[in-house]
Amino acid sequence: MRALHRNQGISAAVLKWIAVGTMIIDHFAAAIYWQMADRNGELYELMRRIGRISFPIYCFLLVEGFFHTRNVYWYLRNCLLFAVISEIPFNMAIFGRVWYPYGQNIYFTLCLGLCALICLDKLRYQYKIKYLLMKLCIIGAFAYAGELLAVDYHWKGVLFIIMFYYTRDMQEWARNIIGVCAFAYEITAPLAFIPLHFYNGKRGRQHKYFFYAVYPVHLLIFGLIRLYMNGTLTG
Repeated sequence: MRALHRNQGISAAVLKWIAVGTMIIDHFAAAIYWQMADRNGELYELMRRIGRISFPIYCFLLVEGFFHTRNVYWYLRNCLLFAVISEIPFNMAIFGRVWYPYGQNIYFTLCLGLCALICLDKLRYQYKIKYLLMKLCIIGAFAYAGELLAVDYHWKGVLFIIMFYYTRDMQEWARNIIGVCAFAYEITAPLAFIPLHFYNGKRGRQHKYFFYAVYPVHLLIFGLIRLYMNGTLTG
């Protein structure tokens, strides 16, 4: 998305807070509320639907970070580091297991998406047929990797990140229409484009490692609560 440079609006920092808040509500529902004997199915579904707002924002912010970071490889290194750190807490909170190879945390999705952007950006201004075919192969390979590795959101998650990359320089209305249509399979996910509409292109007051760390920390807390509620975790 083209930076809007509005005097008023929502900074990247505020977008991160919205993504974090909705994500925590979603994970609370999946990790803890669903384990309660007196759970309410409608309330559970409401919390999960609120959580669907977070992922489009994270995809958008990853692409913004890709274009603004001083060193994209350090950016990738940080994402990969926290992907590894987050995996056991993610398994504990979401699957009730220490080891669960059939679903990987969202940082792995972001890592695959970021790797795809690095490759695609090297061909950004190449429009000959052979380069277009190379781009399609890159997109297909990373989407397949997302499915093969069972990362969060699977192949769709990788494609959503690539979508934000290619729509970034479009008119905002066109970007929003494409994004809403892409995420329409999740009834509440398109609501993310309301705060994205008000993005002012500014970083805001950042708490860099807080936003990295909040993901594994809250999952670890939820995982330990789930362990306390159920009395055991499987291996």
